[in-house]
Amino acid sequence: MVAFDFAGTGVRAIAAEVREDNAIKILSEEVRKVEGIKNGIIGQPSGTAFNVVALLKELQNSAGLREPIKKFSTAFGGKSMKIVHASVRRKLNKSKEITTDIIDSMALECEKSYQAQDMLVYDTIPVVYEVDGVEMEKPEGHHGTYIIGNYHLVVGSAQMKVQLHKCIERIYNCRVEHMPLAAEAFAIAVTEEEDRQVGCAIINMGDSSTTLAIYRNEILQYLLVVPLGGRNITRDIEEVGITEAYAEKLKCKKGVAMETRIDAPVNVRISAKNPEDQPVVITTSFLAMIIESRLDEIFLPIFKILNQYEDQIPHGVIISGGGAKLAQIREYIEDKSGIQTRYGDHSGWLTPDTPEKFNDLSYAQIVGTIILANDYNMENKDEVEKSDHQNKSKRKTLKEKITQGIINFFDEDTEMESKRPV
Repeated sequence: MVAFDFAGTGVRAIAAEVREDNAIKILSEEVRKVEGIKNGIIGQPSGTAFNVVALLKELQNSAGLREPIKKFSTAFGGKSMKIVHASVRRKLNKSKEITTDIIDSMALECEKSYQAQDMLVYDTIPVVYEVDGVEMEKPEGHHGTYIIGNYHLVVGSAQMKVQLHKCIERIYNCRVEHMPLAAEAFAIAVTEEEDRQVGCAIINMGDSSTTLAIYRNEILQYLLVVPLGGRNITRDIEEVGITEAYAEKLKCKKGVAMETRIDAPVNVRISAKNPEDQPVVITTSFLAMIIESRLDEIFLPIFKILNQYEDQIPHGVIISGGGAKLAQIREYIEDKSGIQTRYGDHSGWLTPDTPEKFNDLSYAQIVGTIILANDYNMENKDEVEKSDHQNKSKRKTLKEKITQGIINFFDEDTEMESKRPV
């Protein structure tokens, strides 16, 4: 199976083998820097398609695949994504039982009822049904005089899908086989079913965005995408007079999420952006202050929502994504929200012989994409084998896994000289 991540930093692709026990062995990875992808929207479909074609060929070679790759999966996400509550009421003939066709048509009616300019419904999630005032998860087979279906509509900018399709149209003999929500992908990878059932919040810290997804009863209850991420912190650090590469390395090697966590500040000397200038000297305490200031801006709306849902998330906060590698970020979230926080872990999905680097938090979403694509293939085996790839309506039940960018932190080596401040 092949999965792609389209992000502001570029495009990442992996080839993986899914075994009978659902364990995933990642065979190969290819990455290309691509300009013009912002907030989940591909701004340059032709240029992106060119890079996707190149990645497909590179992935085929590096994974040792005999045949060209003809399909891949990718997750949907962007700053416009949110949840809208909606409901549909139907009169019933009490002498006739409720059928699957009735339930499916209600979901479709609910989806069509959402009208917002330049927005699209990406998922229709049933929350609960009421038959003559009695709540139930599966109304099929029951009788009543009326039924109400309550739904969560996951909506977002229509341009995300339009531009992706324009990109795919330019790729010869290849198609997208499954497109789960990005929130669904990273959540399924780093949480247990019990977490999503009892109640938890997952924060995916990306390069250009930070996503909050709240789950309870296996249902996505709330979705928030803050259009700020690790890259914004890097740019803040860059303002001291150093290059982006040095700012990124400084953040990763010496950065801490809270100034109060710096017990013994040190000076760090780094080459200036202008080669003719003297090296820049910055203390780790000042660096932490820069980072914490931007984190406060990113997490202000997130903490507001966590406070509202605190009683509904007894399993606390689970963090993932490349940005979660920032030192003391768990403590930052825990201290400022008052909610127990832990790191997510998707390594349990991977086979022992998968290279260790893929355990890194930045791979959670793309691993989740593979998981959900495999689930989709198993649940729709006949349709998949026919390869018709038609957009068929498929109702999700409460027991289905309703759960989500790709974040790169540059790994190029840069030398930093550290010493105690005078």
